[in-house]
Amino acid sequence: MGTFCEVQAYDSNPARARAAIAAALDEMARVDRLLSNYDPSSELSIMNREAGRAPFHVPAELFRFITACRQYYENTSGTFDPAVGSLVRVWGFFSRHPGMPAAAEIAAAKATSGFDKIQLNDIDETVRYTAPGLEMDPGGVGKGYAVDRAVAILRRWHVRSALVSAGGSSLYGLGHPPGRRGWRVAISNPSNPGRALAFVQLRDNSLSTSGVAEQSVTVGSRRYSHIFDPRTGAPVENMCQVTVVAPGGMETDALTKPAFILSREHTIEVLKHYPDAHALRLEGACDAASPIWITPWSSKVFSRLP
Repeated sequence: MGTFCEVQAYDSNPARARAAIAAALDEMARVDRLLSNYDPSSELSIMNREAGRAPFHVPAELFRFITACRQYYENTSGTFDPAVGSLVRVWGFFSRHPGMPAAAEIAAAKATSGFDKIQLNDIDETVRYTAPGLEMDPGGVGKGYAVDRAVAILRRWHVRSALVSAGGSSLYGLGHPPGRRGWRVAISNPSNPGRALAFVQLRDNSLSTSGVAEQSVTVGSRRYSHIFDPRTGAPVENMCQVTVVAPGGMETDALTKPAFILSREHTIEVLKHYPDAHALRLEGACDAASPIWITPWSSKVFSRLP
């Protein structure tokens, strides 16, 4: 997944804790081999090559993953859409040197993007792309899924206290450290790196953060995020960073997208589908004047610095 994964755990049996951590990290590596669009031999890469030709039977786990993505796509008015690989590629975000493409290139990429161009057969567990050249890009949700799988492995080893991190942007707090209420996680502040935006106590829930600090491209005076509005095919502007807290890693990863793209009012409407989800946004240009907005029901989840 192009990032560092880390697991911290407390346990009365150190040997069991080390074995559980190793097993959890192995599971995250396995998920990477399943979902990588950089590895041409991964199941997802094979699906991307074959599903545009004919209905393609995929492994059960990958089919469940895509089905979950479809549900998030439907519940977020299409603002979570992992079928935008063509757009990500044409902007160069799969490379080290992204840049603004020509308008004709953007239009061509948009024609081969969108979950509405994916047909799922729930009985045969096949996937069909109706637009040849369409490409699933799991980058917006794969880390959260890997975190969820690692937590499942830790539970299987009977570990009750652990923090799982994929790149520091997708985390899950299992239980709580000894003598504390939860895993205290700081939300970074791109406009003031020495001072956190807020803190969250994770306890059997997850946190994901997305923002322009991860990846962006500047053209003239305009800064474009690596997060696209799938409805327009254009990168989102005037939003700095979003953090979502919810019960699972895949859920928090997916919900950062509508929270990043939509207005405050429409973000609230989407999150009504997820009553245990909470969002914090740093809006604007990532400077000292950037306003902070929190979903109205979430003041107790995000503790602010005095």
